[in-house]
Amino acid sequence: MKNPLVLIFAFALLTTAILATGGTQLSSVQIGKASYYGREFEGRKTASGEIFRNSDFSCAHKKYPFGTILKVINQNNLLSTIVKVNDRGPFVKSRIIDLSETAARTIGIYQRGLATVKVEPLNIIKMTKNLDSTFNCNDVLDCLGNPAKLSGYSISLWRTKNLIHLLYIANELYLNEELENVYVVGFGTNENRTYHIVISNIPNKSETLKQIDLYERKGYMIVKTLSSFK
Repeated sequence: MKNPLVLIFAFALLTTAILATGGTQLSSVQIGKASYYGREFEGRKTASGEIFRNSDFSCAHKKYPFGTILKVINQNNLLSTIVKVNDRGPFVKSRIIDLSETAARTIGIYQRGLATVKVEPLNIIKMTKNLDSTFNCNDVLDCLGNPAKLSGYSISLWRTKNLIHLLYIANELYLNEELENVYVVGFGTNENRTYHIVISNIPNKSETLKQIDLYERKGYMIVKTLSSFK
């Protein structure tokens, strides 16, 4: 059984982050109805100015600042996803959050319409010079920030330029899946650097195809072999 306190402690050392204890702007928890974006919104500009992609872990919220990272838990099955606020809405009184398609898929509400969810902000991991340097100076690390090496076949589950968001999702995956490790792989430099969540040590092509199918069924929409991004 993996202990989430170990992950929190590791990142506290790496980022000198502290746990929120309430009374801050990001301390409230909401419970209410979640909906998700239709595919007709693909490619449109969000209220933050970002382009909406259904394959990204993003959401619309009425109040949280753009860039806030939220954990969304389906109260029916306790599946969770971690999304970044980049839009405003939903503008229906009974709903508290609109999710991208991939986020909706990962918590089992896609094609089901609405679901009751708990929404809580995350502010454990902070960007510091130490964290930035660690993940910029090493192209392959495990999800705790330790330099690592890939072996066998590797697949990318999701990619983004937002390191903090990716680390939350990578650690959530590590805690909830039966995986020996989850890797963070960086391509590019400076503002062009993109980070991938990677599963590695897959023994052969046949098993790689099975893993791609598995994670697509879990809700990840752009799962490819890591070599296809090089």
